[in-house]
Formats: sequence, C-alpha cells, structure tokens
Amino acid sequence: MKVLIVKREKTKNNEVKKLFNALDKKKISYEVIEFAYVDEYYMQIHKKDFKNSFDLLISLGGDGTILKSARIARKLDIPIFGINVGTVGFLTSVSDLNKIDTYIDNIIRKKYSVEERSMLSVEVIRLGKSDFIAYAVNEATFTTKNLRKIGKYSVSIGSESEFFNEYRADGLIVASPTGSTAHSFSVGGPIVAPDVNCFVMTAIYPHSLNQRSVIINGDSKIYVRIINSDQLLDVDGRITYDLMEDDIIKINKLKKTIKYITFSNSNFLINVRNKIKSI
Repeated sequence: MKVLIVKREKTKNNEVKKLFNALDKKKISYEVIEFAYVDEYYMQIHKKDFKNSFDLLISLGGDGTILKSARIARKLDIPIFGINVGTVGFLTSVSDLNKIDTYIDNIIRKKYSVEERSMLSVEVIRLGKSDFIAYAVNEATFTTKNLRKIGKYSVSIGSESEFFNEYRADGLIVASPTGSTAHSFSVGGPIVAPDVNCFVMTAIYPHSLNQRSVIINGDSKIYVRIINSDQLLDVDGRITYDLMEDDIIKINKLKKTIKYITFSNSNFLINVRNKIKSI
C-alpha cells in the first residue's frame, strides 16, 4: 500500500510523527505534500505520463485541507481519510491521533465504509461561450464586491432553464449536501445528510422576507444570471473569479464522486451535533 499525505504547514510535529510512526510500523510507504503545493501537484498529475501508484489519500489538517486536496483524490480515484487537527472538521473522519494505529489497522484490513459525496461543476458562460470552469466540494458563492451594493441574481432550474426566482441579496450560495455544514449553514441554511441527492440554495442577507433556503433535486441544472455588475464568484473559498453583468453560471453535479473513509461507529447527525457544540 502507498499513501499520499496532504498536511498543513502549521501541523504540530508530534501530530505528524504519530501518523508517520503508525505508517512505518506497518511498512506502508508514503509521499507528503505540503498544503501550499497542492495546486502545483494537481497540475502534475494531469500529465499523460503520470502513473498513479497511490491507494489512499490522508488529509492531515481541517476541512480546508480536505477541500484543497479533494480534487487530487477525485483525479486519482482514491478515497480520502481525513484526520482533524484543525478546529471543527466537519469533513474529517477522525480527530483522535492517539488511536491512529487502530485506524491504520482497520484500513489495512478493509474494516471501514466508503461514503461517496458529490461535487459541483461550476461553469461561467460569457457571451454564449464557456469562459471559466471549476469544481466544488462545498459550494459556489456569489457576492457583491461593494458591501454597499445589493446583488441581483436571476435563477433558472432544469434542462429547459425554466425561470425560478430573482434574488436581491448581499449574495447567493449554491451548496452540495457536504457544503450544507459550511458557508450555507452559517447564513441560516439547513443541514443535509451527505447521501441526499440535492443542492441547497441560500441567499445571503436577502432583501425580502420570503426568500428562504431551497432544496433542489441534485440531478437538475441550476443557472444563475448576474443582473448587475461588480459581482464575484467564489468556489470553496479556494478560487475566485470576477463576474460581469449578464454572465450565466451553470451549476450541476459531477458524475464522479469523492470517496471518504468512515468507520462503523461514525454517525453523521451525531458528529454534526457534537461539532456544533464545540464551536
């Protein structure tokens, strides 16, 4: 077995040593990528002569580390084992490095479950042509550059791009079920279990009392038209893109999922409850 490890630069040495020692004991080979070099590594694995030799990606950090490295795992088609050494860690599998030997044993013996989670394709269409595309684990967020200016967004849903609603708000979030515990949750959106096939659309400080969060079928396509200028697209807090008036952003679910390793004692709702209490 060979493992790819993505870790934050600020991870404590004793935490890193616990993981390395556990892998060394089992004679598992590994390669380490620092958080800052993940994007560079992602470009390398796109080369035709790249040969994947990894069986597992271990993310050592918090949710940000998983978001940064998830597209590598998707590209290599390997599962992610998230170890939380950050703050809340909604996306991570475990938080106790003192039990890392047991976790590694269970992975070797395949005593775990694989939880598949969807990703979003976020494509900007400008003047009828594709101008930008990115992939999100959590969400696509539309915000105004000027906080004194209200954002205006026209939303259509479905293959026929049927008009749904027009939003006047400080911003708009379209989240995956995984992203329902992130930015969407912080502005009042609902928490959705990761195995639910849906999108969560939530306005940020809407200028209307009747614009609540909406749950949309995950097989639909969502089209967000930018009605006024000075808008910004943010993908997972990782990539930003300047938007122009009349840009159309198409959002749909990717066919390929991200695979997360979980253990038999893992319960999504209980984990969410415990993590929210710790905030």
